[in-house]
Amino acid sequence: MAKKKSNKNSKAPKDQKQVPTKEGRKINKESMKKKVEIKSPSGADKASRIVGTIFIGLGILLVAFGVYSFLKFRAEPTYNEQLEAPTLEQVTELTNGESITVKGKAPGYNSVALYVNDEKVKETRVKDDQYELTYEIEEEGEYSVSVAALQGFPFREVSPRSESKIAVVDRTAPDADNIELKYAEETALPTFTLTGSTEPKVNIEVRRGVNTYEATANEEGEFKVEGIALDEGKNVFYLSLTDQAGNTVSLDEKVRISYS
Repeated sequence: MAKKKSNKNSKAPKDQKQVPTKEGRKINKESMKKKVEIKSPSGADKASRIVGTIFIGLGILLVAFGVYSFLKFRAEPTYNEQLEAPTLEQVTELTNGESITVKGKAPGYNSVALYVNDEKVKETRVKDDQYELTYEIEEEGEYSVSVAALQGFPFREVSPRSESKIAVVDRTAPDADNIELKYAEETALPTFTLTGSTEPKVNIEVRRGVNTYEATANEEGEFKVEGIALDEGKNVFYLSLTDQAGNTVSLDEKVRISYS
């Protein structure tokens, strides 16, 4: 009796994909449409967007105006000869330091510009109608100092300049060799007088221990130091010279006098 053959192709392979039907594809498309459905903006959303756009535009305009005002403020001010010049009340006349100080009044102005040797070097704000500036000086010499006042924003105007004053920077000590001393090397008196000559307006200091005696040379450089006290025996005094700017030099030469 013949065996019945089994039909191996009667079942589909396990890994074979099934092709979706037209009805299935239609259902999938409709479900996707529902998922990606875009809602139209409401009236409130539209209004908020418009307001936001307006604020952004205003912000851009304000920034642009700020930049424009800054550039105008930084630009060279316009000279107005009708404005009143500020007053220059105080200038460092003589110093051995690194800077000079300038003070004065500028009622009704915003700021004051400092001019040194006709060149604008600095600007400062006016407070309570007064101003004060400090300017660093690198080299010795004479400097012509003046000021001008400024007002307005962003378009600034500058006033005529004040009268000029001279500031002198002197960092050189007196010449220690440029001095002549006159005194008696022996005396029977308890005090003595030291005379001589050196640079004009230089201060001469005679010192022994804690006792000091001073005098200032006149326009011709002549000086006299009186009433210098002596102890019995030999006395040695040290000398130093100081100019008006404050520069000091100690002399190697000493005053030696005997009292008996």
